[in-house]
Amino acid sequence: MMAYAVHLIVILDDLFRTAANNVSANDAQLAMNRHVSSGRRDRIHRDIRSFVTETFATRFRVPQRDLVLEKIGELIR
Repeated sequence: MMAYAVHLIVILDDLFRTAANNVSANDAQLAMNRHVSSGRRDRIHRDIRSFVTETFATRFRVPQRDLVLEKIGELIR
């Protein structure tokens, strides 16, 4: 779920930076293609896997702070 949220926000940001308020289906497809070809998709997935492994491998419950939300913000930036 974390990856889907990050990808959606990153792709939407790209779309609105390039197509402004006149977005076509072709613009959306181009934004998704740029996301994949830029390598960002793979980096985001690798970073999420690493984060989840490091954060939750030794813990049996989610910590008080919302580490997942913090990481989503970091990945988007």
